[in-house]
Amino acid sequence: MTLTEQKHLISRVKNDPVITSIHALLELSLDPSLTYHTKEHSADVTEMALALGVSDDLDEHSLLLLGIAAAYHDAGFIEHRNDHETISASLAERAMESDGRFTKNDISLIRQMILDTKLQSIGPSHKINTRLSPWLIDADLANLGRSDFLVQTELLAKELDIPMDLMLHQSLALMKRHQWYSPAGQVSLGAQKELNKAKLLTMLKNKS
Repeated sequence: MTLTEQKHLISRVKNDPVITSIHALLELSLDPSLTYHTKEHSADVTEMALALGVSDDLDEHSLLLLGIAAAYHDAGFIEHRNDHETISASLAERAMESDGRFTKNDISLIRQMILDTKLQSIGPSHKINTRLSPWLIDADLANLGRSDFLVQTELLAKELDIPMDLMLHQSLALMKRHQWYSPAGQVSLGAQKELNKAKLLTMLKNKS
């Protein structure tokens, strides 16, 4: 598939009505005090998930399911912040059932994908339970492997109302438990994550 064909495929998936409807709702309904889990974050995760999936040659139906899961993965913030994944999964379920194009297996897969984005408190950062979860989880934590890592970390610290120093320590702890699950994630995000981790270690050492 050429780069142009990849872009057209991603655009086609992003413009699916199940995806555009939740992005429109997020724009209207999210708490403006959210500085990290914004409509832009959901759009960014959707774009990244599809880019990773296309790079790894996922078929178009799998990409659509991945795009829906990405678009809805934080939609639960509309209602409340704690355990938002469960609400997000239910919102996605209802939207897919109303749409009528999706099988029960599709809907069940999406639900579990969204639940898989929940951080585990100990051990590996995530538990993979579906065939498409690797691309969603990598997209959700892509900031760990991007050059805007510190900017995104500051936004999350502000949202959580915790000191930046504490946020940096928590980010380092997460990096140590985290891994990239998709081939494209490993290739495109792995090197920058190591640079970010080294920079973070230096910053914390200088503060001690």
